[in-house]
Amino acid sequence: MSSEQQPDQLPVPLPPEPPPPPPGLLKRLLVHRLFLVVLVLLIFLAAMFILGGDRRPEGPSGLPRVGPETATGLQPTETAKPASPEAAKPRETDKPGEALQPLGETPKTGAPPTTLQPLGSRPEAVKGEVFTRALIKIIDDQVNQVLFGWRPNTILFGKLRLTDNVNNRQLGVLEVGRRTIVVLNENMTRFAVTEAYNPQVNEAMNFIMVSPDKYWFPSASGKYREAIQLLETYLEDLRAGRSRFYTRVDNLIALLGTYKDILGSGYHNLSKDKEADGNRVSWFKTDDYFYFNQGLALGLSAMLEAVKEEFRPELTKKGSQKLLDDAIHALQTASQLNPWLVTNGAKDGILANHRANMSTYIGEAEHLVATLHTVLATN
Repeated sequence: MSSEQQPDQLPVPLPPEPPPPPPGLLKRLLVHRLFLVVLVLLIFLAAMFILGGDRRPEGPSGLPRVGPETATGLQPTETAKPASPEAAKPRETDKPGEALQPLGETPKTGAPPTTLQPLGSRPEAVKGEVFTRALIKIIDDQVNQVLFGWRPNTILFGKLRLTDNVNNRQLGVLEVGRRTIVVLNENMTRFAVTEAYNPQVNEAMNFIMVSPDKYWFPSASGKYREAIQLLETYLEDLRAGRSRFYTRVDNLIALLGTYKDILGSGYHNLSKDKEADGNRVSWFKTDDYFYFNQGLALGLSAMLEAVKEEFRPELTKKGSQKLLDDAIHALQTASQLNPWLVTNGAKDGILANHRANMSTYIGEAEHLVATLHTVLATN
């Protein structure tokens, strides 16, 4: 027979190939690397906000208060001291049920009350100290007190916009600080236009004007810290009498005019339906407007609290304290709005329109500040 295969003979099947070895751990990680990167970012962001990355510093509560006790040089918490050792001993009462007279109160016999001891360790607050400290605080809170510090100029939080809500809030506070220090430099530290600028305040103003997203040469956060140090130097000069702060009505009018413009611009961005190019306001832009105006409210409420202390005689003379208190209340309410998610629903829709909610308080504050500005400017 021939060795060739016959035509009707079937081919012999080959044995099955062995299964390939399972991929190693490294290869499996490389296949799912995108999923792992997203998972790590989500864990990082969750941990950041749990630890308080979105913590807002308190504004007006940290302002130094100048009350009657401070003005008279007395320690508010100091208790009254007896005038002599004999006065410290309990009185012998003639009647069994007669109560002892508390120290510091006028006895029924007509004796004068025990006076408080004067406070000699702490100097009285000078003009401009409360205002300057408030300005320092609103800047310091955003640069040094917030977790991860100043964020708009960082690569992770600023360039990639991972925390754009905190970024926009910080930019809103910075806007208040910038506008305030311009008025401080131009008006409040000079008696007239012919007087020289205060060197510390003038240099601090230049440093605060550095672009907020400047990462290097110079760093925005570094320049803002230098501005804080210069304002501290100005504060020391105020106490030593080497610098001046003028609490004239025309200076207050200039400051309120600036604040009125800030609030007017913020109200426009919160209430508009279309951008300048004719397109509708994007949902991605809604939270930017919301948190920027929250920063405005946070900074302005602190500065107006300081204005109430520094310009109290001028406000009392015009009977305008109520206008200022109402404006502060509206701004404090706006600074405390904290929705889980900022939505841009229709005005009559099911979803909330948080821009409209914020505009209610910003618009009210703008109206009150504008009215106060008019009252003070009217003779």
